[in-house]
Amino acid sequence: MAQVISAELIPPKVLSELAQRRTITGERLMLTRYEAKAGAEFAGHSHPEEQMGYVIKGRIEFFVGEPEQRHLFEAGTFFHFAPNEWHRSRALEDALVIDVFSPPRPEYVPEAVKSR
Repeated sequence: MAQVISAELIPPKVLSELAQRRTITGERLMLTRYEAKAGAEFAGHSHPEEQMGYVIKGRIEFFVGEPEQRHLFEAGTFFHFAPNEWHRSRALEDALVIDVFSPPRPEYVPEAVKSR
């Protein structure tokens, strides 16, 4: 059965004074909405889950790989990170980003709304 839920009904996970996320998860797929103020930084990391995303609003500077390569993601940008691909980012403007992970990231599951 389909599940429909407003973002405002998903409790935010506060990451810093400048960033929060809201997450919903199924068995094999996870969707996360990041809300970041200009200046928010996301530390470098990698994870075994495949990640795709879409920038809805704002400009975000991403640094990908080792050695780092800089990319500027603006509203309307789709992106893909392969499993275990190192990346970090910084919001240059207030931003809204949707990330999709497969399989779901286990460390996000406790905060996520579970899909039926």
